[in-house]
Amino acid sequence: MKKNNARPSGKNSSSQRPQHGRGGGGRPHSPQQQNSQPRADYIPRDWRVVIGTHAINEVLSVRPSKVKGFWLRQGWETSGDLREMNDRAQKLRIKVDVKSEQVLEKFGPSQQGAAIFVDGAPELDLAGLENLDKSIMLILDGIEDPHNLGAILRTSWLVGAQGVLIPEDRAVGLTPTVHKVACGGVEHVPVEETTNFSNYAEELKKKGYWIYGLSPRGKRSIFDLELPDKVVWAIGSEDKGMRVTTERLCDELVVIPQASSSASYNASVATAMALTETLRQHAAHGNRKKS
Repeated sequence: MKKNNARPSGKNSSSQRPQHGRGGGGRPHSPQQQNSQPRADYIPRDWRVVIGTHAINEVLSVRPSKVKGFWLRQGWETSGDLREMNDRAQKLRIKVDVKSEQVLEKFGPSQQGAAIFVDGAPELDLAGLENLDKSIMLILDGIEDPHNLGAILRTSWLVGAQGVLIPEDRAVGLTPTVHKVACGGVEHVPVEETTNFSNYAEELKKKGYWIYGLSPRGKRSIFDLELPDKVVWAIGSEDKGMRVTTERLCDELVVIPQASSSASYNASVATAMALTETLRQHAAHGNRKKS
């Protein structure tokens, strides 16, 4: 039976507001002012380092006014992709600096000869979530692989998720590799770092969300659920899964069917399956209401 919007009594009720964390995740920083220019040995803490041609082009499309620096490797003229990015930057009046390959490699071996520095990111509108008819949120409890987080953010963008919550500690943040793998998804999906999932969970439940945790201890398959219009998916770390404290925030633990019990789905693959099923059901519910 499909659940209505009435909430059960919360197990972790609190009058505290969610504690917001700082963005960035793992970049070198110093107490210098944010308006400093990027250097090879210093990137302001609140700036994001974006690599990868798709991710950089999305920055140029979505938030060019927030660009604080743009580096291209020496010899960029020989690359069609880099020439195109340089042309876009010139039209947007963004200054381009040429750096050695060795400098750019500090951001990762797959930087593709370019790095862009961005001040600011999409912000989670917690108050506005109450006004949405359908919505998807994510709680990622300890994802440590940047490729997993990047893939999750890419999928979240494509299904229209409203936001992703991650812990401040023991988890990957918005690193250059995450941006590259997300292929521009970071520019569209708010990522909120927090020290306390429980406060967010209570706020979301008050706004009509139901929280489902992907866990091998779940009793029902995700394909047996009739999902509500507002869903939060909680996904644990690659090796240990969700912490007990995070499981307790869930209304229900559910599983994704698999033929073998000797392994488990990759975190980003499992998340994509859950998000796709949610999107499918939300579309089906909408079609039924119109008929």
